[in-house]
Amino acid sequence: MTTPSERAMTWAALLGKWTEFAQSALALPTQDEGGRLREAVPAIIGLQAITHALSELDDLDTDERALGLDRAEMLIRQHAAEVNRIWKGHEIPEAVREMVDDALLALRIQTQSGWEWIVAGESLVAAHPAQLITLLVGNGFAGDLYLPTPGVPIFENAPAAFVQGVDDTDELFELIEVAVGDHLGEAEGPMRMPIARQVYRQFDFSKGGPVRDIVRAMDADLTPGQPLLVPVILAGQPQSVTLPIPGADRQKPLPVVFEDDPEQADSDSAS
Repeated sequence: MTTPSERAMTWAALLGKWTEFAQSALALPTQDEGGRLREAVPAIIGLQAITHALSELDDLDTDERALGLDRAEMLIRQHAAEVNRIWKGHEIPEAVREMVDDALLALRIQTQSGWEWIVAGESLVAAHPAQLITLLVGNGFAGDLYLPTPGVPIFENAPAAFVQGVDDTDELFELIEVAVGDHLGEAEGPMRMPIARQVYRQFDFSKGGPVRDIVRAMDADLTPGQPLLVPVILAGQPQSVTLPIPGADRQKPLPVVFEDDPEQADSDSAS
């Protein structure tokens, strides 16, 4: 966490760069691509400022943080719409497009980041989380918690749990870390992750059943397969969790494929 003086120095340095950029843009032509870039200067500076401000959002109180997120989302939409208007009918320069993407990613990290545990051994079979739910909710946990479907094995290196809505500076964090770790047993974590990841068990019934587990962002487009991580607490509210299915724990190990690993995905496709 940066100190107030360090933050002031960073903002001062950025302000200097933005001032220099705005002044240099005055020399651009007023027509064609130069004119479009010149017109886009306020949106470009705005996007960079929001991206930087979002990185400091954890320093705010809860109420101020929520207000900051709402304000950031509104401004990103406003600046992105301005960029699209300016380059309507023309290709948006890659550097400008990256600024929009960076701001959206910074917002996504602030709204979806959390803590993840992964399977450390060959497999992990979790019990029903009723006691864990009672413990965390009873101690005031108001976030989200995803755990493995009770009795269904998840295999090595796959995500085993994800918790959102608590930071390592919160008083509850140590309790959550210990309680979730004890519930999972063979798992490593928690590790800070920018987004929640889901594990989907995919089936090929011509081959007799499940063939692989694929790991991808939880908010990605619909993915074929059975999601193995289930919500057990959402916004501090206990969720209904099914009891273990007899015999489900006898599933043999499956390959775990990560969507962001092209080499592994290609290898799996070839097989």
